[in-house]
This record gives sequence, structure tokens and C-alpha cells, in this order.
Amino acid sequence: MAVNNDKIQFRGKAEKEASQVVDQMRLGGINISELARRGLQEKLRETLSDEEKIALHQRYKQRELSEDVAEILLGDAVEEIERERKSFEEAAELDTTGVFQE
Repeated sequence: MAVNNDKIQFRGKAEKEASQVVDQMRLGGINISELARRGLQEKLRETLSDEEKIALHQRYKQRELSEDVAEILLGDAVEEIERERKSFEEAAELDTTGVFQE
């Protein structure tokens, strides 16, 4: 598998200046790369619809997505989807013999 070393870049002059101002205010500075990484993860998660999250979870379960990528895209939703799937399966297995609707 080839390693992709492409950088994600954008032109954000005002954002760069704002981060430099905050960096100068803090004694130890700020980790711009960490802020950018967390911000990107947050925005990626926000852009996904519920249907897309379910599709990504399916790809993760089929090992088409790594655990790291699933964690970035879905976060806690991985566990939530798994809980809901188990609850649905348990409900589907309930014995409905003798149960009827009027």
C-alpha cells in the first residue's frame, strides 16, 4: 500500500493571524496542528447525515474502513450504532406468538 503524504492546505490569512495572536498570548503557546486536526474531525462528523453514518458503519464492519478512520468519521456513533443494531436484533427475535393488534 502506498503512503499518501499529501498535506491538507487552505488559504486562511485571517485564521493564521488569529491563531498567532492566541499563540502569543499563551505562555506555552498553542498547538496549531492539533487544533486543526480536531477541527477537521469535528467538521467531518457534522457534515455526515444519519444515512451516511450508517453506511460508513457498514463499511467499517465489513473491514472496508480502518478503525482509525471509522473513529475519526463516526466518533462515539460507532458504539451507538452497534448498541442500536443489537437492540433491533433482540427485538426482532422476540416471540410474538399470541400477540395481535386490533
